[in-house]
Amino acid sequence: MQTTAQFYDRQINTVGHIAASRNCLSFQPDQHVKIILKAMQNSRTGSAGVVDEKGNLMGLLTEREILRRIFAMITDNTIDHSKLGKYVDDMLVDDVMIPNPKTLKDDMDIEDALETMTRLGFRYMPVVSRFDGMRLLGVVDEREVAIHVKNRLAQVKEDAEKKGSLLSYFFHEPYGMGFSTQLSKSG
Repeated sequence: MQTTAQFYDRQINTVGHIAASRNCLSFQPDQHVKIILKAMQNSRTGSAGVVDEKGNLMGLLTEREILRRIFAMITDNTIDHSKLGKYVDDMLVDDVMIPNPKTLKDDMDIEDALETMTRLGFRYMPVVSRFDGMRLLGVVDEREVAIHVKNRLAQVKEDAEKKGSLLSYFFHEPYGMGFSTQLSKSG
């Protein structure tokens, strides 16, 4: 089994790589939220996809959106507050999902994905197939994408430093034939 550190050390280039590397929770619109919340807590994730019977994306579930809907009921004066527990128990995924969410294609670069998520202000985004924009492949979160971008940047810096030290090595004897990296003075 792969540890979290090993996962983040791998070379990840697209959001499809992230989505393919782990299980994605997905639920149907007619399932009860109280069961979904338990599954989300057990898998230690704050999001899940909502799919139809063919696996096509219909919506996105987030813990935050579920809480917003519950709090909206608490402040709703038209609801009998003595039956609030019953209302929450009866909530279905369809009642709390974000319908038709914006998506990322599986071949999108992690840097572009991070920029998109940041610009839109989304913590989670579904990843769909570039061949079938309805087929859910997974859900990524902004934090994990940012970690992969950071690791990729560190690798680029390390590679540049290696190339720089290799070049300076070649400009010195015996390979560089006495040339230095500074311009020589004209006489």
